[in-house]
Parts: sequence; structure tokens; C-alpha cells
Amino acid sequence: MRPPPCPPSVTSLRSLLAPPLRRPPLVSAPASSPTASTRRWISDKQSFRTRHGNIKVDLTSKHAIGVAQSRGERPYQEDAYTVSSVIVPQPALKRNVLGVSGAAGWMNDTFEGYPGEDSSPGAEKKRQVAFFAVYDGHGGPQVSTYLRTNLAPLLESCKPSDIAKEVDEYRALGGYLKRYRGGPLDRFRAKSDETKEGREDMGLDEMCVLAFLQADNAVLADPSTKKSGSVATLALVHSLDTPHALPYHSSSLISLTIAHLGDTRALLASTSGRVQTLTENHHGDSRVESERLRQSGTGIVTDSFGESRWGGTLANTRGIGDREFKTLGVIGEPEVSKRVLKGDEWSFLVLFSDGISDAMSDQEVVDLCRGIKDPTQAAKKIVSFAEDVGGEDNMTCIVVPLPGWGRMGGVDSSASRREFRLRQVTGASSRQKRM
Repeated sequence: MRPPPCPPSVTSLRSLLAPPLRRPPLVSAPASSPTASTRRWISDKQSFRTRHGNIKVDLTSKHAIGVAQSRGERPYQEDAYTVSSVIVPQPALKRNVLGVSGAAGWMNDTFEGYPGEDSSPGAEKKRQVAFFAVYDGHGGPQVSTYLRTNLAPLLESCKPSDIAKEVDEYRALGGYLKRYRGGPLDRFRAKSDETKEGREDMGLDEMCVLAFLQADNAVLADPSTKKSGSVATLALVHSLDTPHALPYHSSSLISLTIAHLGDTRALLASTSGRVQTLTENHHGDSRVESERLRQSGTGIVTDSFGESRWGGTLANTRGIGDREFKTLGVIGEPEVSKRVLKGDEWSFLVLFSDGISDAMSDQEVVDLCRGIKDPTQAAKKIVSFAEDVGGEDNMTCIVVPLPGWGRMGGVDSSASRREFRLRQVTGASSRQKRM
């Protein structure tokens, strides 16, 4: 029997803790005095030294980043999220924009004032990357909670010398993964140990892939997560303005890297009101996944609701955990994309779980934020609308203001549709009361 619906609730930052994995995190702070490349810098604040003085940004402030959550009608919350800042090597930032349209002028050898890997005091300010992620767990909150706590440290500390071990662990699972070569990391496996000990040759996009694989191997090694898993969408944002490091929300050029697994979602909203979808669902019948899985020998089953299930059970063909489906091709390698944004052309970035995307369109998500000055109010409005139109699943939304925040033009093209949908829900509710 289905449990009675729980009242939806919008929760604040740092709530909804779940039991941690039994296995300790893969990364820990070094006992000795750290170097510039190994020290852990993860923080929920960013600081910048500019020609006009010092600037500090608290990423947990409701006026800086908007976050909202709801259980929907689920008995408990399996979603999680991370809002933080990490420090990565300058060569990784440089490599990440190689060949990306709009990045010319930032890719020169001197970085226009950014000389190589700088270990001088305060140099880490030039290597700050804002880290925003949404995790949608299933089979319990253990895996999504693990990612919330550990994915950022894994990203900050990963290095090429870790690649061979992680890929070998993956291949040892057998089945589909026996042929796995690490995707974009394969080029490092053929290099000498001396080369792999350095981090200079790994871009931020490749660091994302390695961090996700490390997280997946840690989860798979813990017996308490046998039936659990999580999908995820990660956004990494940093300024490309030189010679001074600036907050990304005040920058003329911004680097955006998206690492994505499953059916969580990321969108960009332009100042003209245009939506740019940054992710594609990893379902068995999707364009991205159908070719990859074609030779796995497992098929898609359509359930009574018309939804496609890989192996007859899973909606998503990429994710962290889900141990029993790894040999069928459910991998933890994220699909990574990167782009350079002209700051004043973009209003905000939004990440959300499928409890929202199942209830509303991308355009509705963006249009709901029109005219709102506070990002937390924008996130709450998105979650509330999804609840109002019948969303039942867990919901998480992160709204990240960009330089064009509050200046969205164009027309609210989904206004009439939203009003119609709300009237339908109200009418249905009234009829139910009369029955």
C-alpha cells in the first residue's frame, strides 16, 4: 500500500542529513604542511583582491545563491546538493578553455598576469572555482549524501596518477565495464609514470571525470549502498577576467563547465529570455546513450506508464552506485561540456532535480524568475509552482545569478500556459472535494 502523502516543505541550507557511508572518504587533509597543489581549500566563501580592494562573497548567503527543496509527496528526502568553492591548478583552468569558442585572449602562455602555478601567498584567489551540484538519490539517501560531502574534495585533490587505479577497479567489475578504458582519461593511461605524477596536463573537465569515477568506486566498495544510487549535475563557474581575479557574477568573461549524470538538469537563462539547455537525460532511449549501450545485450522495457526502463528497472543509464547494474552498462562517467560566456548576456544558471523537470518545462522554469531580485525567492517560486501543478517527487533547485541577473528582457512566453495549468489543478481539486 502506498504511504499517505507527506506535506511538502521547503527546507533551508544544510538540512536533511543522512547516515554517511561506512567507508571513510577517499581524501583527507595531509598531515604535513601542504603545498600549493595539495592543500585543501574547499570553502563556502570566496575572496578576491582587486585594484579597488578586497571582495568577499559568501556562497551560503540567500542573496548570493538561491536554494530551495521539497519532499513533494515522498516520505523522505533523497535529494542533496553542494554549494561551495574549490581551488584547482591554473594549468587545469587554462587547458579547460583550449579550443572553446570565445576563450581566445585568455589562452596565452602568460595568462596576462597569471604566471604558471603560483605558490605565493594569496595566489589561490586566482584559482577559485565556484562548485554547484544537485544530486538525486534513489534507494535511500546514502549515495546522494556521500556526494554532497565528498565530490568537491575529490575534485580538488585528484591527479593523473590516480587514473590507472580507478579505471582498473572499474574494469574489474566485469560485464560491460571489462572494456572500459576511462573515456577522456584513456590518454593518461598510456603515459609514463613520471608524466602521470603531475597535474599540469589534466584539464578541469578531465578532473571532473576522474572525481566522479573515484566517488563511484568508493560507493561500490561499501556494502551498505548495494541498492542505492544517485544521479548528479555539477556546474563549475569561474571568472576569466584578467589580470585581476573577480567574482564570476561581476565578470565580463566566465568559464562554465557542466559534468552530468542521469536526469538532473542545468539551464542557462539569457538576458533576452532565451533558454539554453545544458544537459540531456541519460535514458536508454536517448540520443547520447542508445549508441553507447547498443552492444551491451540488455534492452529497454517500457512500463505501464510509458516510461523506458533500462534492464526493466532503471530510468537512468548513468549514475553513481547501482552496483547490480554496472555490468549492464550503467556507468559513473559524466558527460562533460564546457563553454565561455559573455557575462552581460546571461541572467542566471539554474540546476534542479527531476521532481521539477517532470512537472514543468524549461521555459516555465526560466520565466518564473522574471522580475525577482532575490535568488532564494526565485528558487522557492520554482519549487512552489512544481508542487502546485502536482509534482510528487523530491525537488531541489539552485539559482546562480550571473552578471545579467535582474535584467531579463523578452516576453513571458509561458505565462498563459502556467495560468491554465493552475486553473486545471484548482478545478480538479474542487471536483474531488464534491465526490
